Amino acid sequence: MGNKQHITAQGNRFVDPQGRHFILHGINLVNKDPAVRYLGDEGPELFAAMVDWGFNCIRLGVIWDGLEPEPGVYDEDYLQGIDQRIAWARKEGLYVFLDMHQDLYSVCFSDGAPEWATLTGNLPHVDVGGVWSDAYFTSPAVQSALDHFWDNAPAPDGIGLQDHYARAWQNLARRYATEPTVIGYDLMNEPFPGSAAAPSLDMLFAKGAELLSVLDGKPYDAEELSMQWLDTAGRFQILQRLTDIELYTRVIDVTQPVYAAFEQGKLMDMYQRVAQAIREIDTSRLLFLETSMGSNMGVYSGIQPLVLDGQRVTQQAYAPHGYDLVVDTPSIAEADPGRVTLIFGRHNETAQRLDMPMLVGEWGAYGHNPNTLPATWDVVRQFEKLLCSDTYWAYEPGIETFPCFQALKRPYPQRVSGTLDSYRYDPRTGVFECAWTEGDGMTAPSEFYLPDWFLFDRDKVELTLAAGGFEVKETHPDSGNLILTVPPAGQACARRLVIRADVR
Repeated sequence: MGNKQHITAQGNRFVDPQGRHFILHGINLVNKDPAVRYLGDEGPELFAAMVDWGFNCIRLGVIWDGLEPEPGVYDEDYLQGIDQRIAWARKEGLYVFLDMHQDLYSVCFSDGAPEWATLTGNLPHVDVGGVWSDAYFTSPAVQSALDHFWDNAPAPDGIGLQDHYARAWQNLARRYATEPTVIGYDLMNEPFPGSAAAPSLDMLFAKGAELLSVLDGKPYDAEELSMQWLDTAGRFQILQRLTDIELYTRVIDVTQPVYAAFEQGKLMDMYQRVAQAIREIDTSRLLFLETSMGSNMGVYSGIQPLVLDGQRVTQQAYAPHGYDLVVDTPSIAEADPGRVTLIFGRHNETAQRLDMPMLVGEWGAYGHNPNTLPATWDVVRQFEKLLCSDTYWAYEPGIETFPCFQALKRPYPQRVSGTLDSYRYDPRTGVFECAWTEGDGMTAPSEFYLPDWFLFDRDKVELTLAAGGFEVKETHPDSGNLILTVPPAGQACARRLVIRADVR
């Protein structure tokens, strides 16, 4: 059985063993290349750099095809590669949660399930959109493979596909149940309904045509809109109209019943199956629950808490993804702040409904695209407002030189003694502010990460109940990146930290 993990879920907070409110902030490390057996050439120096950048966790991708290349056969070499990365993380004090990653379900179309677990009924794979994810809607083969998975159809050995999937997860749990660096399991990346979602696209374009016809006083054809959407330039034109948030919500909300039916039915059934398999081995680590892909763009999620043997499962976390619809297009720097606010605000409502802490498992995907820093800060504003955790998509070599990187390597409270009430960094003024409610009897200090570009000056620090002062140390010798620690006040009280830095 699993030992006591380092990070637990308490209500809507992540908490460390000292009772401090803990903000998980990190990055995805996922290799999708079967040619290298899904293991990159990163080494221990990357994990040291991540700590220097202010990250404290990694969403580490596991590819089912790499894990179980044949039914019931687990690849020990691949698992040892995962072991090595966890060991590097452990050495640097980084936490890891494992993500069973898939895109378009299978290695046959992108990444994820092995070929033996991809049952298509010999239907064709049709990929005609301007973005890779369009194939969820255009490819009969992808939809059929997903349908077979959700129906737990038998694999070639006669065992159900989901049963294999749950056993693969159980194998991972058995391997890492006593590994203190591994804090949890992300049960499936961006689950998609399969053919059941096909009507949702027609519903989107029908509603869009209806509303635009009224707004513009001229008829719009739903089929023409759908064809326009599959073209990169046409998609951007549509998105320009959808900066009207009322219009945007009325369009996307017509799909909510489709996605909710899937989430409350087949998705939760699969999550229950996998959770049962994991909890037979590991009773303490976090189970991260993702939404269907519809919620990535702001559709309300219908997922429910996991329940086993009539009891709510302990240690669950809500792990949605959030992307404006310009993602994966040349217009990614043009993300609309209104749509971004809607997406994360709705995620927060779902987290409150579930009574779980929220970690946004994927966001960004800006790569080295120019002019993306303002869009990155827009998303960070949401994380600060909602006090949620995050892992950026995704690590790429040279990421520290990308335009968006300043907002990834940002000032934030890693852990506070008590409950975090608010925090914010304003890049226009250079002011970082944080307020927290400290509990009586706290013995561990609060810790704040300050990047080298912040230009810290200890004479510009304001701290309530500052009798114990504060300490500052570098994350690594000569790095210039800092950890500021504030000892507890020794009593229940409200505390506030303000740091004023020069702006470059």
